[in-house]
Amino acid sequence: MVPSTVVLLLGGSIREHSYTQSLVRAIAERLETAEGADAHIWNLRNSPLPIADPEYHENPDAHPDSIVRAFAQLASSADAIVLATPIYHNGISGVMKNALDHLTIQHFFLKPVGLASHGEARTTQAVEQLRIVVRGLLGYAITTQVCTSEEDYTCAEMNEAPVLAAASLIDRVSRFCRELAVMAQLMAYARQLLA
Repeated sequence: MVPSTVVLLLGGSIREHSYTQSLVRAIAERLETAEGADAHIWNLRNSPLPIADPEYHENPDAHPDSIVRAFAQLASSADAIVLATPIYHNGISGVMKNALDHLTIQHFFLKPVGLASHGEARTTQAVEQLRIVVRGLLGYAITTQVCTSEEDYTCAEMNEAPVLAAASLIDRVSRFCRELAVMAQLMAYARQLLA
C-alpha cells in the first residue's frame, strides 16, 4: 500500500474502554506499520453524530452539522474503510447503523471494506449484517473478517483499555490488513478506469 492510501476506521462502540475500540486500534496500528496506510479512526464517543436526517440522505455534505460534514468528507477521501461493531441483540450497534445512515453510495463505491466485531464466542452475526449493508452501498466487503471475544484480550485495569493479545487473532488482523491493502490498490485503479 502506498503511503497516500487513506483508510477510515469506524468503531461502533461508545464505551470508554471498549473491546471494539481496542480492536480498531490494533487494526489501525497494523495498517500503518505493515502496510504504510494513513489510518484515520473516527471515534463515535469523542465525535458523536446526530440522528441521521433523511433530508440530507442524498447529500450529507450539505448537512448543517459540521461533524456530519467532516465525517462525510473523510469517508469520501478514504480509499478503504473498516467497520467494527460490538454485538448488540445479535446485530450491529445503533451508533454504527446511525453513522452508516449518514453516508451514501458515493462513499463506498468500488472501495474495499473490512468487517470486524466483538461479542460472545466470536460470533459472526454482526459482520454478516454489515456485509449486507456494504453490498447495498456498492462497497466490496473483503473476505477476511475479524471477530473477537473477551478472552482474546489482556485483562484491563479499571481505567485502561484492553489490548488484543490472542496470537491467532493478531495473525488474522495481519491477513485482514494485507487483504485490505491489496484490494485498496486494485480498486483505486478500477475507479480510475470507470471515472
